[in-house]
Amino acid sequence: MTIRDVQALVIGGGPSGLSVAYALQGNTLLLEKESTVGGLCRSIHAGGGVFDIGGHSFHTPYPDVYELVQELMGGRLFYQQRSAWVYTHNSLIPYPFQRYYDHIPDPEVVRACEEGLRNAGGTEDADNFETYILRKFGRGIADHFMLPYNRKLWARDIKKISIEWTAERVAGAKGAQEKFDTQGGQRKPLQPDTQVGYPADGGYEEIYRSFVPHIPAVALNQAVVQIDPEAHLAVTSDGSQIHYEFLVSTVPLPVFVRMIAGIDASVIDLADQLEYMSLRVELLLAGRRLETPVQRIYVADPAIYPHKIALNHNSSDALRARPVHAIMAEVSLSDEKPVDVDQIAPQTTDLLCSLGILGSPQDIIWSGHVDVRYAYPVYTHQRPALVRAIKDALAKWDIYTLGRFGDWEYINSDKCVKKGLDLGRELREKYPEPARLKLVRDRADHLNPR
Repeated sequence: MTIRDVQALVIGGGPSGLSVAYALQGNTLLLEKESTVGGLCRSIHAGGGVFDIGGHSFHTPYPDVYELVQELMGGRLFYQQRSAWVYTHNSLIPYPFQRYYDHIPDPEVVRACEEGLRNAGGTEDADNFETYILRKFGRGIADHFMLPYNRKLWARDIKKISIEWTAERVAGAKGAQEKFDTQGGQRKPLQPDTQVGYPADGGYEEIYRSFVPHIPAVALNQAVVQIDPEAHLAVTSDGSQIHYEFLVSTVPLPVFVRMIAGIDASVIDLADQLEYMSLRVELLLAGRRLETPVQRIYVADPAIYPHKIALNHNSSDALRARPVHAIMAEVSLSDEKPVDVDQIAPQTTDLLCSLGILGSPQDIIWSGHVDVRYAYPVYTHQRPALVRAIKDALAKWDIYTLGRFGDWEYINSDKCVKKGLDLGRELREKYPEPARLKLVRDRADHLNPR
């Protein structure tokens, strides 16, 4: 059994945990339960193909995040224009639908979208996501894409979803003047001409593996199973004990609060009220290069399970040159959305064949899948109050949470890095010296005499 004293203990080796540990430096230990870092940004290698857990690319409005990633990667990032498409009415049109609906070959659909957009009003009185879509885009765009796509993506009634996140994610309609800002510090929707980055070699996880040499201590295959908040003590699955001055967790809140010995049941109840969407990522390996520039395809049709298909080997020239190509199909899951998971691979293959991206189903030489229980946090109307109450309950024990499921925010990996850097700097000022470590250890010895 290992006994260790640290000033800062970080649980979780995804973008948030890595960046907060990077910012803290000093006597900091990061624990990751998997055999590699990266979290939801880790990559999977199979048969010469490189798969990510969903489609990833690097783009950020935060200059400090951009500069840090450039520095850590040492120029090993490949940039190209984003190539995203929408499959609708048996054809591919450029993404987003609301800007390029006039590319649809059916003139009746185009007329319905134009009429709805002319009659659309403001979103000031929208109190849920469905109403927001109808107010912003009108009935045609809503019915032909935005409503079915978002119901499919979020796997639930979207009236339950608030609109606090939409300014960062939902692109404007045809005629809107928008630009993805790389300097403004505020995320805006991606545009057709946005330049996106990806590691020049390997998968997306290479960005986050580059953090590891710059973090004081990283321990893999170390799952925390219990936390004694009074003693400031964490116990791992192999029995190791870590005494800490303060702790930062990126573990999903409903899981994390259950690790804490003696926590009030009301805090667990708060965490259980947070809603999330799970994800099945189907992995398909084509036994040849795919001669298409397409990187992403978004699908609203509820009869086709995937809402997004990513051709990952079009993410960089190095992957594009490989003799095999990796494809990922994302399918969101919840108790409200029945899915026959055995049909995901054949549906994806059939769609890509109909588009001429695959020649036949025999092009697929290997398939697999990844199931992600916590994939997307859902912005329910009560989410802010729930998260605030949970964080307040933990802060009295010098415990902090962050990340997609520590803050319960629908954020990309670049914002996870930003929030990690900011929290790390804040905690470094709050706990400048490890003076309390001896007090923490003495308290632990008193509460748990050997």
